[in-house]
Amino acid sequence: MRKLLIVLLLAALWSACSREHPEKIAAQAAKECYDLLLDGKYDEFIARKANTDSIPASYREQLVANMKMFADQMQQEHHGMKEVRIVNCTADTARHSANVFLVICFGDSTIEETVVPMVENQGRWLMK
Repeated sequence: MRKLLIVLLLAALWSACSREHPEKIAAQAAKECYDLLLDGKYDEFIARKANTDSIPASYREQLVANMKMFADQMQQEHHGMKEVRIVNCTADTARHSANVFLVICFGDSTIEETVVPMVENQGRWLMK
């Protein structure tokens, strides 16, 4: 009986430790979004924003065009975005939201820190 209790306790402990924390999942999702932007996948970047699955196609096209213009502007001003790094993340599990702090590294050696608000929707983290 004692061995069974120990095994159950260890199993519960292992289960609790093996689950990824919401902060880590949200931070990785935000980084993946900005990596899409970095790779020029503007349509996929927009698809990772919350509530964009129900917007009109014309509005989606405008959002994609805006992201392309932003990337072109960053190319002109800073020789493009080169890398995205996760700095920190704070999550509110009760509200299914998080703020992810990213550092964007540019080609001219400048860096910019940005906060990406994230929201969890049906188990998937999306940008607000």
